[in-house]
Amino acid sequence: MNKLLKNKASGSYLCLAAAVVALITAIVFLATQETAAPLGHTGTLPGVVLLVGAAASLIFFFVSVPFSALIQAVIYNAALYLVVVQLYFVFADVINHVTFAGGNAGLCVFYMAGALVAALLSVIACFCKQTQAGNAKADAKQLTAAGAVAVAAVACVGVVSLQENNQPAAGAGDVTVAEQTSTEGVSMNYADNAFVNTSLEDMVAIPQETWLEKEENGEVAYYFEGQYTEGFSTIVDPACLDMYCYTDGSMHGTFSGPTTSVGGGVVSQVYGYWYTYDESGEKNFVVHISGNLDADGTVRPVNTEGGADADVYIFDTDHGAYSWEASLSYGVMGGGFTRNINIYGQTYAPVQSLTVDSSNLRTFYTGDAFDAGDLVVTAVRANGAEETIWNGRLTYTGYDSDTTGTKTVTGHFLGSTVTFEVNVEELVTENYTGSYELVQGEQPTATEATLLVDYSHKVCSITAADGSASISGTLVEVKDDALVLTLNGSEQLEVPMVETESGKQVTIPAHDEVVSGWGYSNTYSIGESTLTIVSAE
Repeated sequence: MNKLLKNKASGSYLCLAAAVVALITAIVFLATQETAAPLGHTGTLPGVVLLVGAAASLIFFFVSVPFSALIQAVIYNAALYLVVVQLYFVFADVINHVTFAGGNAGLCVFYMAGALVAALLSVIACFCKQTQAGNAKADAKQLTAAGAVAVAAVACVGVVSLQENNQPAAGAGDVTVAEQTSTEGVSMNYADNAFVNTSLEDMVAIPQETWLEKEENGEVAYYFEGQYTEGFSTIVDPACLDMYCYTDGSMHGTFSGPTTSVGGGVVSQVYGYWYTYDESGEKNFVVHISGNLDADGTVRPVNTEGGADADVYIFDTDHGAYSWEASLSYGVMGGGFTRNINIYGQTYAPVQSLTVDSSNLRTFYTGDAFDAGDLVVTAVRANGAEETIWNGRLTYTGYDSDTTGTKTVTGHFLGSTVTFEVNVEELVTENYTGSYELVQGEQPTATEATLLVDYSHKVCSITAADGSASISGTLVEVKDDALVLTLNGSEQLEVPMVETESGKQVTIPAHDEVVSGWGYSNTYSIGESTLTIVSAE
């Protein structure tokens, strides 16, 4: 041993140092990367390659082989490449001061630094002597022993890399989806999923009632839900994406929400399929989005401009009641642009009860449609998890605005119900007719028009008799002899009210109105106008 060490030169010791650094880095990486890596970018391969490099370095330290330093440099640089491409996303959060990709930036820096140091040491060693004699020679016994150790090392690290994927291959035996269950929930092989070859058009043709019945009958394996997050400003939008993975391998969901930057107050349908074992039979939880049915009836497949991510890769997490998480890009506004959405999922559990907070629910008036926008609905699942549900996902019965009074309304969601009360009062409005200058063709043009003053909802509007143009405004205050209102972006206007022989009359003073659109804003001078009441209610 002493003779061996005396014969070693600086190059060998640099490679040995690289092995120590690589070994420490690999151990830390394999032990922590699952939680430290950014969302969707876990994996053991970089750590396995570092272990291979460390094993090779130890072998070459004791067995002199030509070009051993170069071999080690190639291995460590490959490991460095794998670490960087897997983990660089974490720095976007640091730079932008947001939590989007997630992960532990400190540990990711440690992984990269360790791989970099090992790579640099091995590269420097390439330009240094490995032995005092300057020549690396090995006899047959040494080469045989080195080969055996190398095979053993590769086998060991191979076992480490495969431990996470030691599940049966796709299509093996006669196991069906229903039988393939575990503590993690229902399993699905890609090769066994009939919906892989089902077209988007065929999925869209399935009646909505059929999808709802699946959930009501408990035919759901997993469900995912999440909210759109504007990563650069950390704005959380109330619009939400729900995806239900059914036991037959299909996926159906909705993208919905109140009137927001992405929700628009409408519901789009989402279709696809899912699997937990990929084409190679390896464990890989994926939800594939085939496409959307937009609220306007447009069928929009993925992989088009403004579309969603086709394959959404699901990863383990510990987020309250949720077991999985993912991040995806989703097409909004009819696919005009995309937004990023973080979703979280768990093994399906049916709804056991609903609660509703109606304290902020507004007063309704005769003729009003029911608007549940101010309700806060909470569902309690069978596993104890609480889920805040956008109220647009519920259906409501018992409401009518034909008569005044207190109405008992029942909300329905997946077989559970909850009741609450709403008040309906008499709608109070006044209609005036006369001439008014409405902007048409970039010019204010005097036309016969109707002024609607809605005292109940505190709004007003002026509409051309032929329906060619209209403006809206706000009723700010009602005085005994005047109305205070705004019209089409104007300043507050005091509109006198007087009784004349022809009836009740209002005079809207001359004022400026603002007409705005995408990238422009124009101001128009509107002349004085007089309108007379037609009917009073």
